[in-house]
Amino acid sequence: MAKKNGNSLALVGKTIINGREVSFAAYRVQDGDTIYSVWLNLRDKTTVGALKTANELQTNTLVAGKVIKVPMVL
Repeated sequence: MAKKNGNSLALVGKTIINGREVSFAAYRVQDGDTIYSVWLNLRDKTTVGALKTANELQTNTLVAGKVIKVPMVL
C-alpha cells in the first residue's frame, strides 16, 4: 500500500492503461469517496478514466476500506 508523504503518494507498482505501462500508487478508500472525489484530490496525477480502467470499475461508487490503484498518467 502507498504511504502518503505530505500531499504525494508513493509509487507501488506498474499497471497497463490503454496498452501503456504506467506507475501507480495505492489509495485506501474513505467513507463517502467516489471516483470523482478521489480524482478531484489527485487531478494533477490521473484521470477519471484511468482510475476506472486500472480498477476495472463500471460505476463511480467505491467501497470504504478497499485499496484502489491510482495510475500516474499525467
